[in-house]
Amino acid sequence: MTAVGAARRLVASALLRRLAEVVESELFLVGGGLRDRLLGRPTHDLDLVVIGDPATAAQQIARTFGGNAFPLGKPPLVTWRVVIGRHQVDLSRAAGSLANDIWRRDFTVNALFWRLPRGPLIDLTGGLDDLAARRLRVVRAANLNDDPLRVLRAVRIMSTHPPLALTSEAERQVGAAAPGLAAVARERVVDELRRLLAGQGAGRALAVAARIGVLASLSPTWVGASSVAELARRATALAAMQRRGRGILAAGAAFVAPALLAAPAAGSPERWDHQGAAAALEHIGYPHRAAAGIARAAAFGERLAVAESGQAELRALVWEAGTLLAPALAWAAATDARWVERAPRLQRWQRAFAGRPPILDGAEIARALALPEGPDRTAAVRALRSAQARGEVRSPSGALRFLQRWLALRRVDSLSYRC
Repeated sequence: MTAVGAARRLVASALLRRLAEVVESELFLVGGGLRDRLLGRPTHDLDLVVIGDPATAAQQIARTFGGNAFPLGKPPLVTWRVVIGRHQVDLSRAAGSLANDIWRRDFTVNALFWRLPRGPLIDLTGGLDDLAARRLRVVRAANLNDDPLRVLRAVRIMSTHPPLALTSEAERQVGAAAPGLAAVARERVVDELRRLLAGQGAGRALAVAARIGVLASLSPTWVGASSVAELARRATALAAMQRRGRGILAAGAAFVAPALLAAPAAGSPERWDHQGAAAALEHIGYPHRAAAGIARAAAFGERLAVAESGQAELRALVWEAGTLLAPALAWAAATDARWVERAPRLQRWQRAFAGRPPILDGAEIARALALPEGPDRTAAVRALRSAQARGEVRSPSGALRFLQRWLALRRVDSLSYRC
């Protein structure tokens, strides 16, 4: 893209012209909002640098457009955000001089500045040529150390903005700065990973992140990890499910996709140790409960992937998965595409079965087996419901015979364990 072509595209924006009219200070469109407009990509986010007070500019925009203005961050690094319908406008003060602000940016394609409303386009780093060539270059290696999250952002941009790709020199710089991710707030890391795993280029980005050491800086189990190509393939499949935006697999894929990051810790593809996977996800920064749920969903998905359609054990597994069925099916579908068609049918079966009453309730089981309240009674209720799902028991008398056998075997197993 030429500078002239870029200028024409920006001048044509009625929104940008209106923003320049209502803000009394000098304004520059910068960062990802400018980059995406130059790429011709639809975007509702605007990043503006204000030569003046960003708080005043934000209030002026909010009053004119009827939005809400509020600050983000802590002094002295405060950004103001205005939400106007579908649009999100972030305003910040220039870091020193304009040139200084430009040279402190992360990548050259994000270091372009457009003065509202009619230019000029300021390009001190060669970002416009890099954008045309679809190159991701680092402005300065030291800038990655200033905010190590930029390491993860590099591969995230490759996922959300294909065909942009890191140059070989940029890969070297990003890999060298990757250990700095250990000092980044975990919620910022998790947010970047969420966006990476949902992008159209998720598979390619995951493979690059593994190769240059970004993933190893998040979880040591990635050092020398095998089957990266298979995990990249699954990442592509799960991201495609998320972009469909509806259905059981879309929501399930968004939930279970982080399990890819824990696959080496789980021993995948040979096995799936969900406790090891959960520990790895917690180490990366996922909250304890979320990490455990993601790891268990993938474990169910692994079991589904090898189950035979129509088998009684499959029905029991679907019932056992409970609220984790959607992410488990998404994981199975990323492994074997045949599960894409099976997923809605299995979800319908689970809902229908949930509406059927148990053959014996907890109180009836307790009386029949003389079980006090505790883990044995809970296990008995679950075992009977699973047998009902498999079709092994269909009557109260059959349920009692099943439970008597189940309890006898449980006690034998308990004695064997003690010996």
